[in-house]
Amino acid sequence: MNRLLLLTLLAAAAPSSAAPPTSDLTVQLTGLRNATGLVRVCLTSDAARFLQCDKVPGAIGRSVGAGQAARMHLGAVPAGTYALLVIHDENRDGRLNMTLGIPREGFGFSNNPAMRPRAPRWDEIRFNLPAGAVTQTIRVRYVL
Repeated sequence: MNRLLLLTLLAAAAPSSAAPPTSDLTVQLTGLRNATGLVRVCLTSDAARFLQCDKVPGAIGRSVGAGQAARMHLGAVPAGTYALLVIHDENRDGRLNMTLGIPREGFGFSNNPAMRPRAPRWDEIRFNLPAGAVTQTIRVRYVL
């Protein structure tokens, strides 16, 4: 076997040391009605359990005081398809409080889908996250 062919085969068989492409993700929030409580942001790629994002292994979450939540930096995230969920937990109890199935606290989703009398579907809030610096803007909404 000639030397050039051997080197080519060895190079092709060597494991790649290139890291997968990543995004530097920032979440910009609009519409917060006050600076009370916490804002919780969760990013997931799990299409089956995205509404329970905080329970999904590998999901990326952040909680900050509502007064500092206008821009939340999530850092380096592998490029891919994701959904973002936001809760304005005004009373800091760790959940989205409801009355008769209607949210009493603020909420938002990537792609800012139209409000309907149901939770959004994956295809309404999923987005492709490319490599590089990316800002996702989410409008926080209130029903009550």
